[in-house]
Amino acid sequence: MLSININGIVQGVGFRPFVYKLASINNLKGYVRNSSQGVDIKVTGSQKSLKIFVEQLKKDAPMAAKIDTMIVTTYPDRNFKAFIIMNSQSTSGSTFIAPDLATCPECLSELLNISDQRFNYPFINCTNCGPRYSIIDSLPYDRPATSMRSFEMCDYCHQEYCEPLNRRFHAQPVACSQCGPQLQLLDENQNPVPGDPLYVTRKFLKEGKIIAIKGIGGFHLACLATDNDPVSVLRSRKQRPHKPFAVMCQAKDLESIVHLNDSARQLLHSPAAPIVILPATGRHISLLVAPDNPFLGVFLPYTPLHHLLLQENIKFLIMTSANPHNEPVAAIAAELPNYYDYILTHNRAILNRCDDSVIRSTSSHNIFIRRSRGYVPIPVKSIIPLKETFAAGAEMKLTFALASENSIFLSPYISNSDTLRSRHFYQETLARYQKWFKISPQLAACDLQPDFMSTRFAESLNIPLIRVQHHHAHIAAVMVEHQINEPVIGIAYDGTGLGDDGNIWGSEIMVVDYKSYQRRFHLEPLPLPGGDAATLHPPRIAYAWLKNLDLDTSLVPDISDWAKRILDIQLQTGLNVFMTSSLGRMFDCLSALLGLAPNITYEAQAAMALEFLCSDDTSLKCQPYDYSICRQNLQIKPLLENVIRDLYNNVPHHIISTRFHHTIIDFTLQAVIQLRQETSINSVALAGGVMQNAIILNNLSRLLKKNNFTVFSAQTISPNDSSIALGQVMIANQQI
Repeated sequence: MLSININGIVQGVGFRPFVYKLASINNLKGYVRNSSQGVDIKVTGSQKSLKIFVEQLKKDAPMAAKIDTMIVTTYPDRNFKAFIIMNSQSTSGSTFIAPDLATCPECLSELLNISDQRFNYPFINCTNCGPRYSIIDSLPYDRPATSMRSFEMCDYCHQEYCEPLNRRFHAQPVACSQCGPQLQLLDENQNPVPGDPLYVTRKFLKEGKIIAIKGIGGFHLACLATDNDPVSVLRSRKQRPHKPFAVMCQAKDLESIVHLNDSARQLLHSPAAPIVILPATGRHISLLVAPDNPFLGVFLPYTPLHHLLLQENIKFLIMTSANPHNEPVAAIAAELPNYYDYILTHNRAILNRCDDSVIRSTSSHNIFIRRSRGYVPIPVKSIIPLKETFAAGAEMKLTFALASENSIFLSPYISNSDTLRSRHFYQETLARYQKWFKISPQLAACDLQPDFMSTRFAESLNIPLIRVQHHHAHIAAVMVEHQINEPVIGIAYDGTGLGDDGNIWGSEIMVVDYKSYQRRFHLEPLPLPGGDAATLHPPRIAYAWLKNLDLDTSLVPDISDWAKRILDIQLQTGLNVFMTSSLGRMFDCLSALLGLAPNITYEAQAAMALEFLCSDDTSLKCQPYDYSICRQNLQIKPLLENVIRDLYNNVPHHIISTRFHHTIIDFTLQAVIQLRQETSINSVALAGGVMQNAIILNNLSRLLKKNNFTVFSAQTISPNDSSIALGQVMIANQQI
């Protein structure tokens, strides 16, 4: 007899019926059951059949399953009469949890089949699709441990639920219109609106109304993406003048609004169904959806409700998170800000809120902007054994990590700011992670910045605490993703991170392992009057830098004489002036000189505007600007002198931007080549928010590989601050 324990994502993904079918095909007897440790199997039969069975378990597992470990032990045979699926068992240990999954083709076919029991039922699902993470309370993953516990199955659903060969066997959210969750449409005062909720919602959408729609992991705000009026109203209510909105449409309509590549098509149709950022065609969609932006974030309907909304001549809907600026996504109607005309809600509780994942698809990389729904809480594997560790993360793109043994569980995206709601979400999610994965941290890690909410929370735990330099953590995150446990040349380019000298870093070229780092190259430090507040007004950065370097400030646009006088006083006295070597601020400076984004309304707006002037195909065809390196500092003055000369000579802005990008790439390449000569290290890890810039990432990667470097970049995690906690875990465990 074989006793098999399988750990990983093996609950809520149809694993037990899969095992049942395999056992039946191979004429085996025994049982399979869920436990807190995963899936337990006891099975007897001929040696040949058992061997085939084990091979098929590994090779043919359900699409949404992910086997992390499989332990096979031989015991004396037992006298089983048949192969059965036993009730779940609660034991010590833990297993993984499946993320929320997009509607599968079989359920979609039934949803649209007028003769099917679940025709037009907006909560149809099976073991291959539907909510998982967002409805789980505790493990093992059984219906009483989910938000479906309040819905008693009708006979029809119960029959499918109990039939091992049915794809709804033990699909915990299984339901139909007779026994499951129901939609309700509410007006702006949250009073019921008469009529069929779906029909009336579609009617209101076509009339230009804004509807708050409860989905799997939270509420969206929806309106027509084709008409200026509702988009303009939504921008006004949400106080979001420029940041792009995401658009949902059916697969057949995608190529009319974006240019698709094979990688993007695969992402869009995957069970995770993320938002994918692609070049826009400029057709059909209101220009207000993504103003001054050549790209568009698109996603396919990933819930049955989404599919039902995209009917009756509704092709393109804005679907944006229904939350105040930079706060967590709303999970209940009471949390909704007053941005909507109506609310389309339902009575299945969201236990674990989870925002949409966002990925930028480029010619050579898929870049995670936000790793959340569809990917959380799939763990990242560690190459070294870990203590039970909590890593607090940073502040922007806030996430935390919880780790034990060789698994690191990153939280979903929490928020982009320190508010009461974000703190509650942070602590509530941490408590659930600790319960699910049975981790009681004995070690904590946090950023060097003492003012972060995440740092203060880590300090409050009263366990050993390791403070980790921001950019060291950035690089370590890429290292652990690629299972690297040797020194690398690490490049961490971003906007802000406190250095160990008390200054603001952000252009770091380092020699790194998990235990330590050597800072080798960076931009020369320059003044940042007002600190982070200056990032909202890039012309102030440009003026301060040109003034500090004794360069001509007359070309700096969009800055008043009053602001100049204040900046002059600050630069003379040092009052509230911070020194920064941030590459992100360099992008702000160049953007300001070109008059691209004088007032910032969303993160990285200036840097993105500068990138949009370039073409990936031409970025290395223009000559880079002059630069010099002094004591391993990139001297910015020669570069800015060249930019000012080009502005006086009316050189087109796209040429200036392209030359600037090429300069950053060229400087980085030369610095890395020098470090290889000094250290013999050939591996390069690319990290930090600037690595979301496709011009920098694609061309730098290409040139490094051309020069025989081995290049590692973020592939399944984000290069931005949402992966900081991952690096903190690894560094803390090595330093302890």
